[in-house]
Amino acid sequence: MLARAKKALRAKPRGSSSSRRPRTPERRRPRKAAIPFLAELKSISDPAAALRHLLSASPRFHDYPACAALVYRLARARLFSHLDSLLHFLRSQQITCKEPLFNSLIHHFGRARLPDRALRLFLDLPSFNCPSAPSLQTFNFLLNSLVDNDRLEDARGLLDRCSHFHVCPNTVSYNIILKGSCCEKDGLQEARRVFDEMVKRGVRPSVVTYNILIGFLTRNGDVNMGLRLKEEMSEKGMHANAVTYALLMEGLCLEGKYDAAKKMMLDMEYQGCKTKVVNYGVLMSDRARRGDFQGVEELLAEMKRRKIKPDVAIYNISIGYLCVEGRVDEAYKVLVDMQMKGCEPGAATYRMMLDGFCRVKEFEKALRVLSAMLASRHCPRAQSFRCLVMGLCEGGRVEDVCFVLEEMGKRKVGLDGEGWCVLVEAVCGRRGSGKELLNELTCEKFVQNWEGEV
Repeated sequence: MLARAKKALRAKPRGSSSSRRPRTPERRRPRKAAIPFLAELKSISDPAAALRHLLSASPRFHDYPACAALVYRLARARLFSHLDSLLHFLRSQQITCKEPLFNSLIHHFGRARLPDRALRLFLDLPSFNCPSAPSLQTFNFLLNSLVDNDRLEDARGLLDRCSHFHVCPNTVSYNIILKGSCCEKDGLQEARRVFDEMVKRGVRPSVVTYNILIGFLTRNGDVNMGLRLKEEMSEKGMHANAVTYALLMEGLCLEGKYDAAKKMMLDMEYQGCKTKVVNYGVLMSDRARRGDFQGVEELLAEMKRRKIKPDVAIYNISIGYLCVEGRVDEAYKVLVDMQMKGCEPGAATYRMMLDGFCRVKEFEKALRVLSAMLASRHCPRAQSFRCLVMGLCEGGRVEDVCFVLEEMGKRKVGLDGEGWCVLVEAVCGRRGSGKELLNELTCEKFVQNWEGEV
């Protein structure tokens, strides 16, 4: 009887015992409810109209998420006059802000070639309700904006006065200054001075620091000095990375030593550094530059054997070379192939294809590339738009011209005088009289720069 009871107990399903403690259900964190006013602001397509809506709204809606979302939109649209109004509002209302907001603004000012605005915003940070600003990260954003806009002396001055802003420069700070110094006339001497100052202040150089110096040396024909710096890195316990080797390989290729560059790529793995796409990119660029497309294909096949997946830069090398050689249909096959393999084309890829088709006067194919480009939210250059309009006009494709002009209007890109003459001739059907027709249609001269403003 006892044995039968034990057997029954063993056969009893787990968890069926009354003595077993019931499992406590997991507590789920409640989802954050969507902020209705923020969603309402985002639904307004015009950032300026969204700003007016925010300023006219009840004060209870004047919070950081709403203001920050609008700041980013105005900055991306480069509506800086409206942005000034919003920044004044943030300051006057003492709305608590976060540091990344100002980092992004300084970055946008730098890209818009407005370094003075970036500097002024940095100096005004204490007037905002942002407890952590200015931090070292914000300081580095400002240094980078100044250097990118050829204001190296101002960046150096700020670095010397960093204690006034209660920040202590780090490796990133000096790397930014070093990057700018390498663009100077006496680049090597100035770069060495910055490097020595960095070490003197107790800031340890990084691999990026050495890569900046090696890149400068190899581009200026001193590969041997670059190799010595690589050895210096090893002596200091730093390992060269794939970019380090790519810079040295590029220097060898510029000296016509392709075989030595390829040998360096094959040997780098023995020194503990895995070969990456950037290394193959250097070799492919050299083969394409010298017109050796068979060499490019061999390198692509080698990458496939080694299971190194090409990126958009690798495909761009092939597409760019083929377009320059007039082999645009082959370039288009490469474009399709990269998409089939899951590599998304970039703006440069589409621009090369569009210009390539325009160059060989295949405007119908160029129009298809334009449609795909716009669908991917990339925009051609004003010159490419102009070339496409003129080619379609010459072919009498007026409806297609209207489509292109509509897309140009959305992006505030205009035609120059010659483009308007061709367009008027196509529409009015009076060859050779475009200038006269243009003068009759307007009393103003069409002055056009390549930025597209009429």
